[in-house]
Amino acid sequence: VLNHCGSPIDRDAYGMRVWREGLRLLSECDNAAIKISDLVAYDHDWTLDSLKPVVMHCIDCFGTQRAMFGSDFPVAGLHASFDAVYDSFKAIAGELSADEQTALFFGNARRIYRLHDISSAGLLPA
Repeated sequence: VLNHCGSPIDRDAYGMRVWREGLRLLSECDNAAIKISDLVAYDHDWTLDSLKPVVMHCIDCFGTQRAMFGSDFPVAGLHASFDAVYDSFKAIAGELSADEQTALFFGNARRIYRLHDISSAGLLPA
């Protein structure tokens, strides 16, 4: 699992082009997945419009079955509130189907990290 969208640190045109190509190459490996998390660490003046292209490129490369949202809190709290980050992910994912949203917010993490017994551990509401 590649964390933090592969850390797109260099936000100028060249840096983003290199990041996009690297992500596309990695996504060709069927056993690779990506965690869409901590985007605000690399974009302190972030807006929904600045996050969306990064999130959508991750999803375009890896598909909705090999990508997952992660908050990266409490560390991400240095640059944004949990609600702001979560609401941004919800807004961006709002264009996707309900099944795709479920996969991104829960299903893929459960499958990839093999958390199949989480409901029997009493961690989910009844």
